[in-house]
Amino acid sequence: MQIENNSFFKKNLKLILTLLSIWFFITFIVSIFFNNYLNNFEFYGVKLGYFMLNQGLIYFFILIIYIYNKQASKLEDEEFERSEI
Repeated sequence: MQIENNSFFKKNLKLILTLLSIWFFITFIVSIFFNNYLNNFEFYGVKLGYFMLNQGLIYFFILIIYIYNKQASKLEDEEFERSEI
């Protein structure tokens, strides 16, 4: 099966860049630059800045992987179903 146009790859690249931008914003901007502010709040008895930097980002990365998997699967289904017709 040959793909006539590369709209699938453009959409997939856009999805990847969007998720990487969100990852960068949460990891570097929120967690590092706002660490002192986040330490004013507690999450399960732990300062929120510490939680975000050490454990919360792991959950966030798993969430990003899950979102990418769902969106890429939906994109593949739409694109390859359309090209087979």
